[in-house]
Amino acid sequence: MSDKLFKLPLFAKTQQLQSIPGEDARRVFMITEAIKPQPEKSMGYLVEQVSGRQVRIHAWLAIGGAIFTCDEPIEERPERNPDAGMSKDDTGDIFFFVRAEGRPVKAAHFTQREKDGRLTVSSCMNDLGPYGTGVHDIDVMGAACYLTQWMLPREHGESMPTLTVADILDTLLESSYPDALDALVYRGGKEGASGFERYASRSLAQAGAEFVRPIAATHDIDIRRLSSTGLFWTGCDKRELTDEQIDTIQAVEGALNRLVFAEHYLGEDSSPMVGGLTEGACERAALSSLHSFASVAERLMRGCDRKSDYMELAGAQASRGGEWDLRTRFAAAAEGLRAPFNFDYVFTCDAASGVFAVQATVPVAGAFPFQSEAERNDARAAYSLRLAMTLAAVAFGAGVGVVRAVVTVRERSIDGPAIVSLGFSRQLFTMQLVPALQSGAILDASLSPGELIEAFSPRTLHMETGELGALLPIEPIEAPLPDRLVKMAEDARPLPASLVEPLRADLVCDLDIFDTGDDPLRDRYREISDRIREASAPEEEAPVASELADLIAAYDAAEMLEESAARPLYCVNMISRIIVSEHDDGPQTRFRKIPDTMFDARSMLCRIYREQGNLEDAIRLGEELVHLAPTSFTAYHSLALALREADRMEDAVRALLDGLTVAADPTDIACAYYRLGFYFWQGGDPSLGLACYTMVKPGTYFYGEAQSEMQELMQQSHLSRRPDLDEARALLRADGVPVAPVPQLGEMAAKAGIALVDAGMFDAAHSLVHFLSSLDVAPNSFDVLASVRRSLVQ
Repeated sequence: MSDKLFKLPLFAKTQQLQSIPGEDARRVFMITEAIKPQPEKSMGYLVEQVSGRQVRIHAWLAIGGAIFTCDEPIEERPERNPDAGMSKDDTGDIFFFVRAEGRPVKAAHFTQREKDGRLTVSSCMNDLGPYGTGVHDIDVMGAACYLTQWMLPREHGESMPTLTVADILDTLLESSYPDALDALVYRGGKEGASGFERYASRSLAQAGAEFVRPIAATHDIDIRRLSSTGLFWTGCDKRELTDEQIDTIQAVEGALNRLVFAEHYLGEDSSPMVGGLTEGACERAALSSLHSFASVAERLMRGCDRKSDYMELAGAQASRGGEWDLRTRFAAAAEGLRAPFNFDYVFTCDAASGVFAVQATVPVAGAFPFQSEAERNDARAAYSLRLAMTLAAVAFGAGVGVVRAVVTVRERSIDGPAIVSLGFSRQLFTMQLVPALQSGAILDASLSPGELIEAFSPRTLHMETGELGALLPIEPIEAPLPDRLVKMAEDARPLPASLVEPLRADLVCDLDIFDTGDDPLRDRYREISDRIREASAPEEEAPVASELADLIAAYDAAEMLEESAARPLYCVNMISRIIVSEHDDGPQTRFRKIPDTMFDARSMLCRIYREQGNLEDAIRLGEELVHLAPTSFTAYHSLALALREADRMEDAVRALLDGLTVAADPTDIACAYYRLGFYFWQGGDPSLGLACYTMVKPGTYFYGEAQSEMQELMQQSHLSRRPDLDEARALLRADGVPVAPVPQLGEMAAKAGIALVDAGMFDAAHSLVHFLSSLDVAPNSFDVLASVRRSLVQ
């Protein structure tokens, strides 16, 4: 404790804190702004009264919540990280942290009153006494937390009073996966390691953590935390791994996730402190997850009683109990299901008959943390049965009309051998299995696989065991589902009435843009394009330009003989097809698909003319491309490049802006912003150009070039800071530049996609659901809608 004392002014304004639990009541702590100097944006100093107006400084409190330990006045905000303070994470959770071992550790959590911003404690490591209830200002709450969670415990010799299980698990994300595993295993072997650290070290070593490093040395692999479940998930391409490598990854991942379950079981409202945990308690809690995870089945069974985030999406409404409702409810619940082993799954269903078919994965028996082979086999069989039962509950919870669920469990991967397959009826599930769930009987760890099967009362069961109880490959149960995988081009069903006018189509097949159909000139085009690709210089392309022109003339001649009154149309993707109503002559307009090569030939000739300097013909062809494909970005891009070469910069920009209003593909969007970044820069608006470059997303084809040109722009224009994405979007909107994909695309995709799924027109809906999954349209929509999309092709 510092000996430095400071005298407060005679009429200094102070705010005295209430007594701190466990401390001498004669110790008086206050917040005051009367001590000078202070940094800007200050809430004052936390001081302790020694005698009269004599005080000892303990910390400086910054506006925003940061707290810096100090024993004398400071003039400027310290450049180091704060020692403690209030903060808010990405989910909006408000918490108080202290810095232990160089890392922020959450010590308390709060709710905030909207009308005045005052805080109420929701959970806390150490007793806050009078501040543990009621509402308090941020400076007072911050000072009380600093004293109770940080300063006073340190005075009492508690060097790490708030190190929690969550803090240890968070270290796994701070370095490469193999290094993080090594550090955690090593940590448990150190003298003085806590019981949790010893158990974590032992369980990871037994799972084969040391073998992750050689896998990571030759493959792209990392560890992540899933926002939907809080569990660890290994990011890798399993198609590149051997079966043995997958087994290692799944075993180690399972060991980590059992630690997450143990954290929740051992802590009530918050992550428990490691100092109070024994190794035995941690092991018991972790192993209990192998059966207790299924306790959520009863709640999941009632899923249809709750409001769905996907019933209304981007202004579109789904039918209650229809295909969209059932599939999104199932996917949302499955994505949020917390199981000790992460599982891959696929599903399909039929709303009319009320049948679900689900497939899921479990690891090999070696991933289960038991000593003998027989124990591991029994544990795996019991776990597989409980996982199947829980997924059946998810299926029944998707809708009251679901009466049958067939769940098949496969080894290692969805393509692996089936090892357990059960058919459940809703009636038996509700009348016999749910009461056993409510009583906890099914969660009893001592139940054998045979006893579980008897308790489950499945309608049908395919399961065979071999030596020592090992699960053998079986034939999965066939679910009674209709075959509805009709190709869009061959689907002559009428469209739902709500889609006829906006899609300018009458039948499902009218929407098809993928079927190549009968194109007698396709082979000729491919031969010409192959010769152009083989050309090593622009002048070598000249002889074939006339052949391309002849090919285009042949297509145009065929168009002249076309008897259909439907307007010719090229679409680069399904989003382009469903937004045609914005670019036609009215509700009675109908469209017919033109051969892709009719568009591609014009696009190629447009490029050749542009490179040859024949800009008049290049622009003419660009305009023809836009006429043939008014909802496809590629057409506007070809026109913009030709206009740019002709020094018609304003027209080129306008073409790209028009193209952005229809762009849905990430590569197309990146291309548009990359080109606009350069055009605005060269046109005298570097700030707008910089904003456009910022919109080019990592991983797209143009990202590298955009980053390079961005640096050059900033140096040339003396711009010191690039905008973040939110700032870039605001700049674009202020200047009338569309932020792609524009909302209308999502709204139309939702309207058409939901209606097509509800009507059972899955092939036509597939690409639209894929596009919706790329937008932030609902909680965890990327994963949920990706799962729904896969269900449409099962």
